[in-house]
Amino acid sequence: MIKGYLSNRQGMSLVEMLIALLILVVGFLSVIMVLWMSINSGRFTRDMTMAASLGQDMLERFTARSYGSLPATGGAFEPYTTANASAVGYVREVKVEDNVPDVGIKTVTVRVRWNSNGHERSRTFTMLKRDY
Repeated sequence: MIKGYLSNRQGMSLVEMLIALLILVVGFLSVIMVLWMSINSGRFTRDMTMAASLGQDMLERFTARSYGSLPATGGAFEPYTTANASAVGYVREVKVEDNVPDVGIKTVTVRVRWNSNGHERSRTFTMLKRDY
């Protein structure tokens, strides 16, 4: 009886084919989503790493300067530009505040801004510079 049933089948029905195709499409879509998320994650990581590198570079430059050569910017960020090919697309700004002039401490705040997927992103770094 089973042997006769199997020998009478001549192939897959249309419904079976559509179900198999649906399962295949869902599998492909999940792979595409994982790849898309991986690309976005890599882009985010690259941008954050570049911003951290540029911010650290700026803080090191201000660390090397003397206390007296750091003029207060009046509480506003000012553009900081240098010839750096890797900084294309990134805006670096610095703010120097003389918070405690009697003690001889200035606060240096560095902000790195960039656009990512139409959204403005930024990272801020702060250090204290003391007059010795």
